[in-house]
Amino acid sequence: AAEGPGGAAPSLLLAMAKRLSGADWFTARVSAAGILPAVYRFFSTADGATAANAEEVRRELRTLYKDLSTDDTPMVRRSAAKNLGSVVEAVANLPRTAASLSTASGGGSIEAMVTQPAVRKIVLEELVPVYQNLGSDEQDSVRLLAVAASGSVGYALGCDAELTSELVWPVVRGGCQDLSWRVRHNLSKEFATVAGSLGFTSSEYGAKQTEIFRSFSGLLQDQEAEVRAVAVESIARMAQLGGPDLFQAHITPALPTLAEDPVMEVRSKLAQAIMDCCDEATCAILTDRVVLQDFKPLLEGFLNDEFAEVQLRVLTKLARVSHLLARMDTVVGSILAMAKAINWRVRDAVSRLLPHLAEARGIAFFEEHLMELWLKLLLDQVAEVRFGCISGMSKLLSVAGPAWMQREILPHYLRIYEESSSYLTRITIIRSFAELVKDGGGAAYGHALLEDVLSLMLKGLRDKVANVRMVAAQGLATVASGDEAIWSARVQPELMARVTEDDDEDCKFYAQVALDARA
Repeated sequence: AAEGPGGAAPSLLLAMAKRLSGADWFTARVSAAGILPAVYRFFSTADGATAANAEEVRRELRTLYKDLSTDDTPMVRRSAAKNLGSVVEAVANLPRTAASLSTASGGGSIEAMVTQPAVRKIVLEELVPVYQNLGSDEQDSVRLLAVAASGSVGYALGCDAELTSELVWPVVRGGCQDLSWRVRHNLSKEFATVAGSLGFTSSEYGAKQTEIFRSFSGLLQDQEAEVRAVAVESIARMAQLGGPDLFQAHITPALPTLAEDPVMEVRSKLAQAIMDCCDEATCAILTDRVVLQDFKPLLEGFLNDEFAEVQLRVLTKLARVSHLLARMDTVVGSILAMAKAINWRVRDAVSRLLPHLAEARGIAFFEEHLMELWLKLLLDQVAEVRFGCISGMSKLLSVAGPAWMQREILPHYLRIYEESSSYLTRITIIRSFAELVKDGGGAAYGHALLEDVLSLMLKGLRDKVANVRMVAAQGLATVASGDEAIWSARVQPELMARVTEDDDEDCKFYAQVALDARA
C-alpha cells in the first residue's frame, strides 16, 4: 500500500493470493483462505480500488475463494469456512463485523449498508451458495464454522427478511438440529448475532421469529452441557430482540431446569445471564414484574448454591435490582447469611451491597439488621473486604443523611479508632472518613459532619505510625475544596507542620501534595 495505487503492491498481493491458492501442498491453500479477506478489502479501499482492473481483480479473488471452498481436502474447506464471515463482510464492504453490528445501538438500519445492487447481487449469486454448501458439508468441522458465519451473511443481505428466510434460516435451523454437538455448540455462541441479522422484526414474520425462539429454547435444553453453557450467554440479547412475550413463552420455561443443572458452569453462566437481563445497557425491555415473577426464585437458588462462583455472579450485580430488594425477603436473608462466608470474595460482594439494602429496606432496617454486619466487615482480615465498606460510605451518606451518620456511624468509627492497636484498622477508619467528604462532598451536607471528619483525619496526621500519617495526608488532599475558614484555621497549619517536622519523607511528600491541591 505504501507504493501507492500505481506501484507494485497490488500486483504483488494478487500474485501471492494466486500462488498460495494454486499450490500443490494443502497448507498453502489453507493460508490462502486466511489472507483473501484482507486482500479483497485492500482492492475495495481507496488505494486498491484505483489500481488497474480493480473490479476484475475482485472477481478473480472471489473465484479463488469459491475454488478453495470446494477443495477436496477437508482442512482447506475448513479454512474457507473459518474465514467465510470475513470474506462476506469484505465483499459486502460492511463497516464492522457482524458481532459489532448486532450490539451497536444504531444497528437497526443495516439495510442502508448494502445499497449497491451490484454488491447485493454478488453476495446472492456467489457467496450464498458457498455458505449453503459449507453449511451442509459432510465434515462437522467445516459445518460448525460455516453456520457461525450466518450473522455475516444476514447482515450482508441487509437483514432483508424475505431473503434471509429463504437462504439463511434453513442453514441455521439445520445447525440447531445437527447431529454433531460441536456444530450446535458453535452456533450457540453466535446465536444472538445470527438471530439479529435475520431481520424478522415485522409482524409479517412473527411466525419466523417464534421459530427462532423455539430453536433457541432447544439449544438451552440441549443434552450436551457445553451447548447449554454457551447458549445461556445469549439469553439477555435474545430477550432484548424478542421482547417480554417471546421471552416468557419460550425462554422462561427452560430457566428452572437450567438453574438446577448438575454442571456448575451452566448454573454460573445462567446466573450471569439473568443479571445481564436486569442491566438496562444490555436488556432494557423486561419489566420489574418479570424480574419478580420469573427471576426472584432463581436468584434465591443461586445465592444458596454450593459454589461461590455461582453466588458471586449474582452478588456482584445485585445492585442492578436494588430497587426491588424490598420485595425480595428471601434474597435479603441469603445476603445477610453470606456476610459470614468463608470465601472472602463473597464477603466483599456483600459489603458492597449493604448500602443498597439500606436504600431498599430503609435506614431502620440497616440499624436493626445490618449495622453489626457492617462493622464486622469493616474490620475483616482481608483488605479488599474492608475496601468494600470504605467505598460504600458515600452511598450510605446519600441514603441516610448527615445527621444519622453523625449520630449512628461516627461514634462507632471513633470508638474503633481509639481502641485499635492495629495501624491497619486506623487506616481503614481514616479512609472511610475521607470517602465521606471526598472532593468536598461533605460540605454539601453541612459543616458539622465535615468538622467531625476532619478532626479525626487531623488526629491521624499526628499518629505514631508513618503509614497512618501518610494516609491521613492523602485523605486531606481529596477534601481540598472544602470550607476556606476550616482549611485556613485547622488543616493548613497541620499539613505545613508535617512538611517541616515529619521525619518520614513519604509523609512530607503527601502533606505537600495536599497543600498544593488547595493552591
